[in-house]
Amino acid sequence: MTTHYDDEAQAEQLKTWWKENWPALAAGLVIGLAAIFGWEGWQNHKAERAANASQMYEDLKKAIADGKNDAARPLADKLVADYADTPYAAGAQLRLAAAAVKDARLDDAATRLQWVREHAHDDGLQQIARLRAARVLWQQGKPDEALKTLDGDAGSFAPLYDELRGDIKLAQGDRAAARSAYEKAFTATPEDQPSRQLLQRKLDDLTDVVQS
Repeated sequence: MTTHYDDEAQAEQLKTWWKENWPALAAGLVIGLAAIFGWEGWQNHKAERAANASQMYEDLKKAIADGKNDAARPLADKLVADYADTPYAAGAQLRLAAAAVKDARLDDAATRLQWVREHAHDDGLQQIARLRAARVLWQQGKPDEALKTLDGDAGSFAPLYDELRGDIKLAQGDRAAARSAYEKAFTATPEDQPSRQLLQRKLDDLTDVVQS
């Protein structure tokens, strides 16, 4: 049976243990709470950044749709400077590059497309940028550089790469190479795609070419 003295001894041991260990317990509690609130704060920060970037991207799209490219450019520059790790920065560069091509500002388009090729985290966005960069180079009178840009993995955009390769080869007078590229693009394009009909017409225009 526990005696009064036993109770006092256990109480004394508990006080001694608490005196020796409370700093470590307090520190652990502080660290634990800091980790919890730090994680929540970081998640809130990420959500806020994403929301800000999304809103800027929507504003940029509207500005371009309204023909206000001068208003869109600062938004793209801001996204690149402060939100480069989000897909909105790459999307903004692609949209402004397309607008620059329409305005015959090919150097600006090439610069923005190069940024996407170097910084986009998504392979698909990089492949789109490479395809458009090749088109820009061709428009700039640099067909060989355009063809070189088309080299490498094209992913799901392979038919578009091959079609552009065929267009450039045809412009260079290499009808056999053009037909070969068109055939690859045609074979890889699903039957329900409208672009397949255009590829068929391009092949029909090269029926005189004999493949070796």
